[in-house]
Order: sequence, then C-alpha cells, then structure tokens
Amino acid sequence: MKKLNALSIGGFDTGAGAGVESDIKAFESVGVHGLGVVTAITAQNTLGIKGTLLIEPDFLKKQIETIFTDFQVSAVKTGMIVSSGQMKVISELIDRLTVVDPVIVAKDGTRLIEDLDSFKKMILPKTYVLTPNAVEAEALAGFKVVSIEDQIRAAKSIHDLFSIPYVIVKGGHIQSDEVVDVLYNGKETMLVRSHRLENRNTHGTGSVFASMLAGMLAKGIKVEEALPAVKSRMEESIKFGLEIGKGIGPVEPLVSLERDSMRFKVLRDMETFADFVESQDHFHVLIPEVQSNLAHSISPEYVEGLEDIATFKGRIIREWGGRVRVGMPPSFGYPTHTARLLLSIVLKERKGDTLINIRYDQKLVRAFKNIGYEVLEVDREKEPKGEEGRTMSWIVEYVSQNHGKLPNVIFDTGIKGKEAMIRFWTESIDEMMHSISLVLKEVRT
Repeated sequence: MKKLNALSIGGFDTGAGAGVESDIKAFESVGVHGLGVVTAITAQNTLGIKGTLLIEPDFLKKQIETIFTDFQVSAVKTGMIVSSGQMKVISELIDRLTVVDPVIVAKDGTRLIEDLDSFKKMILPKTYVLTPNAVEAEALAGFKVVSIEDQIRAAKSIHDLFSIPYVIVKGGHIQSDEVVDVLYNGKETMLVRSHRLENRNTHGTGSVFASMLAGMLAKGIKVEEALPAVKSRMEESIKFGLEIGKGIGPVEPLVSLERDSMRFKVLRDMETFADFVESQDHFHVLIPEVQSNLAHSISPEYVEGLEDIATFKGRIIREWGGRVRVGMPPSFGYPTHTARLLLSIVLKERKGDTLINIRYDQKLVRAFKNIGYEVLEVDREKEPKGEEGRTMSWIVEYVSQNHGKLPNVIFDTGIKGKEAMIRFWTESIDEMMHSISLVLKEVRT
C-alpha cells in the first residue's frame, strides 16, 4: 500500500502535546504518513518547558539528508527552529517549506527562536504558507494585532515584506466571541470563522493546525479549500482536548478518526443485537404496541448529539406467531424516543451507551429487580403540560432532581393516549444482551 509522506521539522515535546509527535498524529489524521526531524529536545509537560537541548546543525543536516535520500516527501512543515545554524541547514537543503508555523514564543512564554532576523532572511523566503497567530504576526509585521482589521493588515504586510504566497493570520488570540482566521494570497482576502470553544486544553493548537494543513496540501488540495476543512477538524480536536497532567492539556488531532471507528463499531454492534433478537424464542413478550427500538451510541464522553446515536430504521417489530423482525439497517441521527432518551442520559451522566424500550408488565419489572437492577417508576401525570416532544429529557431531569442517580430501569404505567413503558439502559451492548437473556429466563420460569 502506497501513501504520501509529509515531513515535520521541529522540537520534541516530552509531554507529546506539540512538536514533531503531534505533527505526525496530525499528518496521519488526514491520511498522510508522517516523518520527523528533531531540532531540539524539550523537557516539557502540561505546566510548561523546563529545559531545552538543542540539536547541533551537523546532526540536523544528517537527519534531513537521511529522510530525503530514501523518502519522496510531498510536503514539509516546520515548527520550532531555534538557532541561525539550524536555519542555514534547512534553507540550504530544502527548496520549499510547504507550511511554516513561526514558533517564536511557547504558550508558557518561553522564547523559542534565538535570532528572529535570521528566521526572516533564511526561512521566510522559502515559505509557501505561513501560519502565525496574532502575537507572531505582531513580531513579523511590526504592529499590534488585536482585531480582525489588524489581522487583514498584518497578513497583507507579511505577504508583501517577505513575498510569501499565502499568509494565514490565526484569530485564536483575538478577543471575540468567534475565531476568525484571515488568509491572504496576494490578490484576495478570505475569512474563515468558527465558534470559540471554552476548553483550556489547547496545547499544540498551532502545531496541529499547520500540520493538518501541510498534510492536505501534500494530497494536492488547494490552500483555499484546505483551510475550512482544517478549521473544522481543529474545532473537533480542541473540543475533545485531553484532560491530562496538571496544566494545559493537548488538543487531540486523532479524534475524528476515533469517532469514525466508534461509529463503525456501533453499526456492527447493532447487527449483532439484531441477530440476537431474532434468535430468541420469547423476545416478542418484550415488545409493546408501539414496537421497540434500540438506541446505541459511540463512547459517552464523545457524544455531542443525535448524530452520535444509532437506532434501527424500521424498529423491532412483533409479527404473527411470536416471530420478531428487526427493521434494518441501523442508522445515526434519527430522533426516535429511544435515541432522545439515551442522549439525555448520556449528557447528564456521561455513561451508558445502549437503551431499549420494552412493554410494561409487572412480571418484567420484577424480573429486572430479581437480576439485580434498581427499578424506578415515573408518574407521567407530573409531566408539565405543553412539554410534548420533551418527554424523554423531562424523564431524566425529573429522576435526577428527585432521586439523584438514574437507575437502569425506569418505567411508567401510562397516561391517556400514551402507552405504559419500561425503558432499560446499560453501559454496553453485551450487558444489554446478557440482561435481556436473564429477564426472558425469569419470566419463563
């Protein structure tokens, strides 16, 4: 199997939050193989940089030559380049630096470029895309960058000063409700907006942004098309930034791949459950008049909405003669009662990934008690009027406020026009199948 290669030249972060390690993750997240050349080894954690060991220019040269004598490199991204000696080596060995992240100062305030003038003379003339934040743009443009108007002016100024084809001045450091990145290509200005996320775990944001962009450019995607895609991926990476260490945790560049793999597993789980249901002799005794459906989500900590929860399109149907048919296929995003109830539980508890609605019967209620589950009755008459469509979230709110934790089995005896129902949730599809097997055994004995 062949794969495009992208090279990161930068520092090694012992906390793996930024630098070459995160760059390689970012390359892989967009489908490109990541290569790495190290300019410095930092003693670093989520609290900051405690020390730096600089790689001598001769060994930096050996690393780069070793890469290029073997691999066909489709894109080069640079991050931390410390000394003028390192800059000289890079400028002599590499004709074009696809994306340059001008890492002038670390998040904790540590200065990372010893000689900014050498950086301007040797690195910037080789740069195809430059991705400074507002602070870095100030250092390069020579004036304060505190607004979108300043970003636009800085992008144009840096482009003109250093003849860089594409300049992206990022807006993460600008005080506003949204984050606006400004792209200038010498002719046109493009603004790409995103929501500002309240998550302190943002270490490595600039590094990952530049690497994702370089990876997409390696695949032949134009800068104007790649930037919005990178912004979308970065939004997800920041949203699920890692809560590790005692300080500022890193963003998670692989989260989109992780969520995709979880969705695939959910669909496989649903197929397994469908086979299980249709193989059970007495499953029909669980199905209410409105039929049943199973809701199954990706890992609870990654759930954002109904798009992360799958249900059966055609429900679980009781047919003549006690036969049961599962209405395949499973699909994400349908606003079924089971999906909305599971979503409410997950957002409240951050646990549980599987839920089914089954027929109300005191025998079934006792069966759940007998196999060890806590059972709770909810009086639907207490549901506020005019809350139609919010029943599922109301159930969760009502139980949480009046009983504390949510029991796995919640039932009601119905109200006028609404069938009585048992709702059962578990923390895995395996627990669901095992528990249903035990319940069916209980009601048969």
